[in-house]
Amino acid sequence: MYQVILERDDCTMCGHCVEIDETKFNFDEDDRAMIIGAQREDNVDELTVEESEIYEEAEENCTGQCIEVFEED
Repeated sequence: MYQVILERDDCTMCGHCVEIDETKFNFDEDDRAMIIGAQREDNVDELTVEESEIYEEAEENCTGQCIEVFEED
């Protein structure tokens, strides 16, 4: 399993994550990126996933470096 974290305060609203997969990422009412299906706490989205490829691609292309993907123990 993989943990995906999106630090919304660091989002530059570049839209690269949404362009990569709009079924996984979208913009919310603040025009900041959000992870669809994630839990939000303190302006941070967190989601546990089995497949990380799309999220890792979004992490690599994020200009704000606000997306982090790591393997859970």
